[in-house]
Amino acid sequence: MRSIKYELLFILLITASCAVNFKTIQRLDNVYKISAEAQLKNEHYQEKIENFYTLGKEGYFAGKDSIQIYYKIFRQAALESPAILISSGRTEAAIKYKELIFDLYNNGYSVYILDHRGQGLSGRMTKDPDMGYIDTFQFYVDDMKYFYDTTLKKTPHKKKYLLAHSMGGAIGITYLEQNPKDFNAAAFSSPMLGFIAFTCSATKLLSGKKTKYALGQGSYQENENIFKKNKLTGSEIRYHLMNAAFAKDTLARLGGPSYQWIYKSCKQFDYINDNINNIETPFILFSAENEEIVSIKAHQKFIEEAQQLGKTCEGFLIENAQHELFIEKDEIRIKTMNQIFNYYNKY
Repeated sequence: MRSIKYELLFILLITASCAVNFKTIQRLDNVYKISAEAQLKNEHYQEKIENFYTLGKEGYFAGKDSIQIYYKIFRQAALESPAILISSGRTEAAIKYKELIFDLYNNGYSVYILDHRGQGLSGRMTKDPDMGYIDTFQFYVDDMKYFYDTTLKKTPHKKKYLLAHSMGGAIGITYLEQNPKDFNAAAFSSPMLGFIAFTCSATKLLSGKKTKYALGQGSYQENENIFKKNKLTGSEIRYHLMNAAFAKDTLARLGGPSYQWIYKSCKQFDYINDNINNIETPFILFSAENEEIVSIKAHQKFIEEAQQLGKTCEGFLIENAQHELFIEKDEIRIKTMNQIFNYYNKY
Protein backbone atom coordinates (compact mmCIF):
# COMPACT_ATOMS: atom_id res chain seq x y z
CA MET A 1 0.00 0.00 0.00
CA ARG A 2 2.85 2.34 0.85
CA SER A 3 4.49 1.77 -2.56
CA ILE A 4 1.22 2.67 -4.30
CA LYS A 5 1.07 5.94 -2.36
CA TYR A 6 4.64 6.75 -3.37
CA GLU A 7 3.86 5.98 -7.03
CA LEU A 8 0.83 8.28 -6.96
CA LEU A 9 2.89 11.03 -5.33
CA PHE A 10 5.59 10.58 -8.00
CA ILE A 11 3.04 10.91 -10.80
CA LEU A 12 1.57 14.04 -9.21
CA LEU A 13 5.02 15.60 -8.88
CA ILE A 14 5.83 14.91 -12.54
CA THR A 15 2.51 16.34 -13.68
CA ALA A 16 2.99 19.42 -11.53
CA SER A 17 6.51 20.00 -12.86
CA CYS A 18 5.26 19.70 -16.44
CA ALA A 19 2.60 22.28 -15.77
CA VAL A 20 5.30 24.85 -14.97
CA ASN A 21 6.57 25.15 -18.56
CA PHE A 22 3.86 23.29 -20.45
CA LYS A 23 0.72 25.07 -21.53
CA THR A 24 -2.70 23.44 -21.58
CA ILE A 25 -5.27 23.72 -24.37
CA GLN A 26 -8.84 24.61 -23.57
CA ARG A 27 -11.55 22.72 -25.40
CA LEU A 28 -11.79 23.98 -28.97
CA ASP A 29 -14.49 23.61 -31.59
CA ASN A 30 -13.81 21.58 -34.71
CA VAL A 31 -12.82 24.61 -36.78
CA TYR A 32 -10.95 22.53 -39.36
CA LYS A 33 -12.09 19.54 -41.41
CA ILE A 34 -11.33 16.89 -38.80
CA SER A 35 -13.10 13.53 -38.69
CA ALA A 36 -15.22 12.69 -35.64
CA GLU A 37 -15.87 9.38 -33.90
CA ALA A 38 -19.55 9.50 -34.86
CA GLN A 39 -18.53 9.63 -38.53
CA LEU A 40 -16.10 6.74 -38.12
CA LYS A 41 -18.92 4.55 -36.84
CA ASN A 42 -20.61 4.99 -40.22
CA GLU A 43 -19.52 2.30 -42.70
CA HIS A 44 -19.92 4.65 -45.66
CA TYR A 45 -17.56 7.17 -44.05
CA GLN A 46 -15.02 4.44 -43.31
CA GLU A 47 -15.29 3.35 -46.95
CA LYS A 48 -14.69 6.94 -48.04
CA ILE A 49 -11.42 7.00 -46.08
CA GLU A 50 -10.39 3.58 -47.41
CA ASN A 51 -11.08 4.59 -51.02
CA PHE A 52 -9.09 7.78 -50.57
CA TYR A 53 -6.17 5.87 -49.11
CA THR A 54 -5.99 3.49 -52.09
CA LEU A 55 -5.51 6.50 -54.40
CA GLY A 56 -2.17 7.39 -52.82
CA LYS A 57 0.96 6.78 -54.85
CA GLU A 58 3.00 4.00 -53.26
CA GLY A 59 6.47 2.70 -53.87
CA TYR A 60 9.79 1.56 -52.45
CA PHE A 61 13.31 2.92 -52.40
CA ALA A 62 16.57 1.37 -51.25
CA GLY A 63 17.48 2.74 -47.84
CA LYS A 64 20.78 2.37 -46.02
CA ASP A 65 22.35 -1.09 -46.37
CA SER A 66 19.88 -1.77 -49.21
CA ILE A 67 16.85 -2.18 -46.92
CA GLN A 68 13.67 -1.58 -48.94
CA ILE A 69 11.66 1.35 -47.55
CA TYR A 70 7.95 1.59 -48.31
CA TYR A 71 6.31 4.99 -48.81
CA LYS A 72 3.02 6.55 -49.82
CA ILE A 73 2.31 10.01 -51.26
CA PHE A 74 -0.94 11.97 -51.44
CA ARG A 75 -0.33 15.08 -53.56
CA GLN A 76 -2.80 17.90 -53.99
CA ALA A 77 -3.60 18.92 -57.57
CA ALA A 78 -1.93 22.25 -56.87
CA LEU A 79 1.71 21.24 -56.60
CA GLU A 80 2.61 24.39 -54.66
CA SER A 81 0.32 23.28 -51.82
CA PRO A 82 1.89 23.02 -48.35
CA ALA A 83 3.22 19.53 -47.61
CA ILE A 84 3.48 17.41 -44.47
CA LEU A 85 5.94 14.58 -43.95
CA ILE A 86 4.79 12.06 -41.31
CA SER A 87 7.37 10.25 -39.20
CA SER A 88 5.53 7.44 -37.41
CA GLY A 89 6.15 5.59 -34.16
CA ARG A 90 7.54 2.15 -33.35
CA THR A 91 5.39 -0.76 -34.65
CA GLU A 92 3.49 1.67 -36.88
CA ALA A 93 2.85 1.80 -40.61
CA ALA A 94 1.16 4.09 -43.11
CA ILE A 95 -1.99 1.94 -42.87
CA LYS A 96 -2.46 3.11 -39.27
CA TYR A 97 -2.61 6.75 -40.38
CA LYS A 98 -5.48 6.55 -42.88
CA GLU A 99 -7.80 8.86 -40.95
CA LEU A 100 -5.04 11.35 -40.17
CA ILE A 101 -3.84 11.44 -43.79
CA PHE A 102 -7.45 11.90 -44.94
CA ASP A 103 -7.91 14.85 -42.56
CA LEU A 104 -4.59 16.48 -43.45
CA TYR A 105 -5.38 16.20 -47.16
CA ASN A 106 -8.87 17.65 -46.69
CA ASN A 107 -7.28 20.66 -45.01
CA GLY A 108 -5.21 21.43 -48.10
CA TYR A 109 -1.95 19.59 -47.40
CA SER A 110 -0.08 17.15 -49.58
CA VAL A 111 1.00 14.23 -47.40
CA TYR A 112 4.13 12.09 -47.51
CA ILE A 113 4.70 9.08 -45.26
CA LEU A 114 7.25 6.27 -45.10
CA ASP A 115 7.32 3.07 -43.09
CA HIS A 116 10.53 3.15 -41.07
CA ARG A 117 12.95 0.28 -41.64
CA GLY A 118 12.17 -2.88 -39.71
CA GLN A 119 8.41 -2.25 -39.54
CA GLY A 120 5.29 -1.73 -41.62
CA LEU A 121 5.78 -2.79 -45.23
CA SER A 122 9.48 -1.89 -45.19
CA GLY A 123 12.27 -4.47 -45.08
CA ARG A 124 13.33 -6.24 -41.89
CA MET A 125 16.86 -6.73 -40.57
CA THR A 126 16.23 -9.92 -38.57
CA LYS A 127 15.05 -13.44 -39.42
CA ASP A 128 12.07 -12.92 -37.11
CA PRO A 129 9.89 -10.29 -38.90
CA ASP A 130 8.02 -9.58 -35.65
CA MET A 131 11.10 -8.47 -33.74
CA GLY A 132 11.65 -4.75 -33.21
CA TYR A 133 15.26 -4.12 -34.20
CA ILE A 134 17.48 -1.33 -35.47
CA ASP A 135 21.04 -1.76 -36.66
CA THR A 136 22.02 1.93 -36.49
CA PHE A 137 19.54 4.56 -35.31
CA GLN A 138 21.05 7.09 -37.72
CA PHE A 139 19.76 4.94 -40.61
CA TYR A 140 16.20 5.95 -39.70
CA VAL A 141 17.23 9.57 -40.24
CA ASP A 142 19.20 8.81 -43.41
CA ASP A 143 16.20 7.01 -44.93
CA MET A 144 13.96 9.99 -44.20
CA LYS A 145 16.49 12.43 -45.63
CA TYR A 146 16.68 10.41 -48.85
CA PHE A 147 12.87 10.35 -49.06
CA TYR A 148 12.75 14.12 -48.49
CA ASP A 149 15.40 14.90 -51.11
CA THR A 150 14.09 12.56 -53.82
CA THR A 151 10.33 13.13 -53.44
CA LEU A 152 9.10 16.00 -51.30
CA LYS A 153 11.87 18.44 -52.21
CA LYS A 154 11.38 17.88 -55.96
CA THR A 155 7.79 19.14 -55.83
CA PRO A 156 7.42 22.97 -55.59
CA HIS A 157 5.58 23.01 -52.26
CA LYS A 158 5.47 26.54 -50.87
CA LYS A 159 5.81 25.24 -47.30
CA LYS A 160 7.07 21.96 -45.83
CA TYR A 161 6.15 20.67 -42.37
CA LEU A 162 7.15 17.71 -40.23
CA LEU A 163 4.60 15.78 -38.18
CA ALA A 164 6.10 13.12 -35.91
CA HIS A 165 4.84 10.69 -33.29
CA SER A 166 6.65 8.72 -30.55
CA MET A 167 9.72 6.96 -32.03
CA GLY A 168 9.14 9.08 -35.12
CA GLY A 169 9.66 12.07 -32.83
CA ALA A 170 13.15 10.90 -31.86
CA ILE A 171 13.89 10.41 -35.56
CA GLY A 172 12.32 13.77 -36.42
CA ILE A 173 14.17 15.77 -33.78
CA THR A 174 17.46 14.21 -34.86
CA TYR A 175 16.55 15.14 -38.42
CA LEU A 176 15.99 18.79 -37.43
CA GLU A 177 19.32 18.85 -35.60
CA GLN A 178 21.11 17.61 -38.72
CA ASN A 179 19.01 19.39 -41.36
CA PRO A 180 17.85 22.67 -39.82
CA LYS A 181 16.69 24.24 -43.11
CA ASP A 182 14.43 21.52 -44.54
CA PHE A 183 11.14 22.27 -42.75
CA ASN A 184 9.25 25.49 -42.05
CA ALA A 185 7.89 24.08 -38.77
CA ALA A 186 7.49 20.76 -36.94
CA ALA A 187 5.01 19.18 -34.54
CA PHE A 188 5.80 16.31 -32.16
CA SER A 189 3.17 14.08 -30.58
CA SER A 190 4.40 12.16 -27.51
CA PRO A 191 7.98 12.07 -28.83
CA MET A 192 10.20 9.24 -27.64
CA LEU A 193 12.87 11.12 -25.69
CA GLY A 194 13.03 8.69 -22.78
CA PHE A 195 11.34 5.50 -21.60
CA ILE A 196 9.06 4.61 -18.72
CA ALA A 197 9.06 0.84 -19.05
CA PHE A 198 12.71 0.24 -19.93
CA THR A 199 15.84 1.15 -17.99
CA CYS A 200 18.64 2.22 -20.28
CA SER A 201 21.47 1.30 -17.92
CA ALA A 202 20.20 -2.25 -17.45
CA THR A 203 19.55 -2.70 -21.18
CA LYS A 204 23.17 -1.91 -22.00
CA LEU A 205 24.27 -4.90 -19.94
CA LEU A 206 21.66 -7.21 -21.48
CA SER A 207 21.91 -6.22 -25.15
CA GLY A 208 24.93 -8.41 -25.93
CA LYS A 209 25.79 -9.65 -29.43
CA LYS A 210 22.86 -12.02 -29.84
CA THR A 211 19.69 -10.37 -31.09
CA LYS A 212 16.82 -11.23 -28.76
CA TYR A 213 13.55 -9.86 -27.43
CA ALA A 214 13.70 -7.73 -24.32
CA LEU A 215 12.36 -9.27 -21.12
CA GLY A 216 8.58 -9.72 -21.32
CA GLN A 217 8.48 -8.94 -25.04
CA GLY A 218 7.71 -11.24 -27.96
CA SER A 219 6.01 -11.65 -31.31
CA TYR A 220 2.80 -9.88 -32.30
CA GLN A 221 -0.15 -11.21 -30.32
CA GLU A 222 -3.69 -10.71 -31.62
CA ASN A 223 -5.24 -11.65 -28.28
CA GLU A 224 -3.59 -8.62 -26.68
CA ASN A 225 -5.80 -6.25 -28.67
CA ILE A 226 -8.32 -5.72 -25.88
CA PHE A 227 -9.50 -2.13 -25.58
CA LYS A 228 -9.93 -2.10 -21.80
CA LYS A 229 -6.30 -3.17 -21.32
CA ASN A 230 -4.75 -0.77 -23.81
CA LYS A 231 -2.38 2.05 -22.80
CA LEU A 232 -2.66 3.99 -26.05
CA THR A 233 -6.03 5.69 -26.42
CA GLY A 234 -9.43 6.31 -24.87
CA SER A 235 -11.16 6.07 -28.25
CA GLU A 236 -12.62 2.60 -28.70
CA ILE A 237 -13.60 3.07 -32.35
CA ARG A 238 -10.16 4.36 -33.37
CA TYR A 239 -8.43 1.61 -31.38
CA HIS A 240 -10.45 -1.07 -33.19
CA LEU A 241 -9.88 0.54 -36.60
CA MET A 242 -6.12 0.54 -35.96
CA ASN A 243 -6.13 -3.17 -35.08
CA ALA A 244 -8.41 -3.97 -38.02
CA ALA A 245 -5.90 -2.36 -40.39
CA PHE A 246 -3.12 -4.62 -39.13
CA ALA A 247 -5.39 -7.68 -39.13
CA LYS A 248 -6.07 -7.01 -42.82
CA ASP A 249 -2.42 -6.43 -43.73
CA THR A 250 -0.51 -8.86 -41.52
CA LEU A 251 2.84 -8.16 -43.22
CA ALA A 252 2.82 -4.71 -41.66
CA ARG A 253 2.68 -6.02 -38.08
CA LEU A 254 5.48 -5.77 -35.57
CA GLY A 255 5.90 -7.32 -32.13
CA GLY A 256 7.98 -6.31 -29.14
CA PRO A 257 11.40 -4.64 -29.16
CA SER A 258 14.74 -6.36 -28.89
CA TYR A 259 17.36 -5.36 -26.33
CA GLN A 260 19.37 -3.98 -29.25
CA TRP A 261 16.55 -1.64 -30.31
CA ILE A 262 16.16 -0.31 -26.76
CA TYR A 263 19.90 0.16 -26.33
CA LYS A 264 20.31 2.03 -29.64
CA SER A 265 17.32 4.22 -28.75
CA CYS A 266 18.80 5.02 -25.33
CA LYS A 267 22.03 6.14 -26.97
CA GLN A 268 20.01 8.35 -29.31
CA PHE A 269 18.40 10.17 -26.38
CA ASP A 270 21.87 11.37 -25.37
CA TYR A 271 22.63 12.49 -28.92
CA ILE A 272 19.36 14.42 -29.15
CA ASN A 273 19.90 16.27 -25.87
CA ASP A 274 23.51 17.06 -26.79
CA ASN A 275 22.52 18.67 -30.10
CA ILE A 276 19.45 20.77 -29.29
CA ASN A 277 21.35 23.94 -30.10
CA ASN A 278 21.52 22.90 -33.77
CA ILE A 279 17.75 23.15 -34.17
CA GLU A 280 16.57 26.18 -36.14
CA THR A 281 13.09 24.94 -37.08
CA PRO A 282 10.17 26.26 -35.00
CA PHE A 283 8.48 23.34 -33.28
CA ILE A 284 5.59 22.42 -31.03
CA LEU A 285 5.59 19.44 -28.65
CA PHE A 286 2.60 17.64 -27.12
CA SER A 287 2.89 15.52 -23.99
CA ALA A 288 -0.02 13.30 -22.85
CA GLU A 289 -1.05 13.67 -19.21
CA ASN A 290 -1.81 9.94 -18.79
CA GLU A 291 1.29 8.79 -20.67
CA GLU A 292 2.43 5.21 -19.99
CA ILE A 293 4.83 4.61 -22.90
CA VAL A 294 7.40 7.41 -23.04
CA SER A 295 8.75 9.77 -20.39
CA ILE A 296 6.92 13.04 -19.68
CA LYS A 297 9.92 14.10 -17.61
CA ALA A 298 12.12 13.78 -20.72
CA HIS A 299 9.69 16.03 -22.62
CA GLN A 300 9.93 18.64 -19.89
CA LYS A 301 13.72 18.51 -19.82
CA PHE A 302 13.91 18.86 -23.60
CA ILE A 303 11.54 21.83 -23.77
CA GLU A 304 13.26 23.57 -20.86
CA GLU A 305 16.67 23.30 -22.49
CA ALA A 306 15.36 24.32 -25.92
CA GLN A 307 13.73 27.41 -24.44
CA GLN A 308 16.87 28.30 -22.47
CA LEU A 309 18.82 28.09 -25.74
CA GLY A 310 16.39 30.54 -27.32
CA LYS A 311 14.71 28.08 -29.67
CA THR A 312 11.32 28.93 -31.14
CA CYS A 313 9.19 26.25 -29.52
CA GLU A 314 6.12 25.55 -27.42
CA GLY A 315 5.21 22.66 -25.14
CA PHE A 316 1.67 21.51 -24.32
CA LEU A 317 0.38 19.07 -21.73
CA ILE A 318 -2.74 17.42 -23.16
CA GLU A 319 -5.03 16.75 -20.23
CA ASN A 320 -6.73 13.33 -19.85
CA ALA A 321 -4.87 12.04 -22.90
CA GLN A 322 -2.99 8.80 -23.47
CA HIS A 323 0.01 8.22 -25.71
CA GLU A 324 -1.72 8.10 -29.11
CA LEU A 325 -2.97 11.67 -29.58
CA PHE A 326 -3.85 11.14 -33.26
CA ILE A 327 -6.24 8.27 -32.49
CA GLU A 328 -7.56 9.65 -29.21
CA LYS A 329 -11.11 10.67 -28.31
CA ASP A 330 -12.54 13.59 -30.30
CA GLU A 331 -12.07 16.24 -27.62
CA ILE A 332 -8.37 15.42 -27.32
CA ARG A 333 -7.64 14.75 -30.98
CA ILE A 334 -9.48 17.79 -32.31
CA LYS A 335 -7.85 20.30 -29.96
CA THR A 336 -4.41 18.80 -30.64
CA MET A 337 -4.88 18.98 -34.40
CA ASN A 338 -6.34 22.48 -34.19
CA GLN A 339 -3.22 23.57 -32.36
CA ILE A 340 -0.98 21.92 -34.96
CA PHE A 341 -2.79 23.58 -37.88
CA ASN A 342 -2.69 26.93 -36.10
CA TYR A 343 1.04 26.52 -35.51
CA TYR A 344 1.78 25.54 -39.11
CA ASN A 345 -0.22 28.55 -40.32
CA LYS A 346 2.16 30.84 -38.43
CA TYR A 347 5.12 29.58 -40.43
